[in-house]
Amino acid sequence: MTSNHPGPVCVGPLVRRAVPFVILAGCLVVGVLPALAAPRTVNAGASSWSPSEFAVMPADTVTWMNKSGFVHNLHVDGAKVAEDGAVWTYSNTYAERSQPYPFHCSLHPGMSGRFYVNATGTVPSPSPTAAPSGTASPGGTATPSPTSTAGAGPAPSTAPSAGGGTGATVSSFRLKATKGRFCTRRTARCRTPGVFLTIDLGATQAVRVRGTLKRGARKVRSVSLLVRPGRRRVRLPGKALRPGRYSLTLKAGGFTRRVSFRVPAS
Repeated sequence: MTSNHPGPVCVGPLVRRAVPFVILAGCLVVGVLPALAAPRTVNAGASSWSPSEFAVMPADTVTWMNKSGFVHNLHVDGAKVAEDGAVWTYSNTYAERSQPYPFHCSLHPGMSGRFYVNATGTVPSPSPTAAPSGTASPGGTATPSPTSTAGAGPAPSTAPSAGGGTGATVSSFRLKATKGRFCTRRTARCRTPGVFLTIDLGATQAVRVRGTLKRGARKVRSVSLLVRPGRRRVRLPGKALRPGRYSLTLKAGGFTRRVSFRVPAS
């Protein structure tokens, strides 16, 4: 009787040696491919980026998004790539290099960061301890980079915090009256009496903002407001004001701002 089963298959020594390498190559491909593209998203807050320091690989896409409702712009490596606006998105890829890429918003002097592009997609260790807007000199002191002066204004400073200490770092402070004329007594035409301000504060925590209110050249009273970070609509505290022209000066950290308004006769 003749058997229909094939005889033993002979595998040459070259084939046997090649099989492990084929399997190893397949494992490497499976393990490496997912790491070739890892997009990174950076979100704009009221006065900071999240994250403000990170690393990517040359094939990775970096996307900055501003959906905070606050007006920001974006400069990357010295070039303005996103215009002033409350909502925008910008994406790009970057070449590998030894130095970090700086980025910042010129409307808020303390709103800056940096990222690294290298083959491993990791922040160099140990990570520099200086603020993202500066580099550490050999002596250990921070030397501001060219982008740290974007958006003219005082450097970030320390201001009294809510608890009376000096733990709040103020990076920006803007002040304006919501309008030029205010009514201060409730009438049929004045449904919401009072003086209202818009304060845009870049800080790490709530800050005690202090200042002086004047009517003409005469001081009316001292003003003290506890303001949280971000853009706030604040009512000027104190008694109703008499008719006249007023000026209000407020200070937060190293920033001093002044606004003027008028209280007309009823």
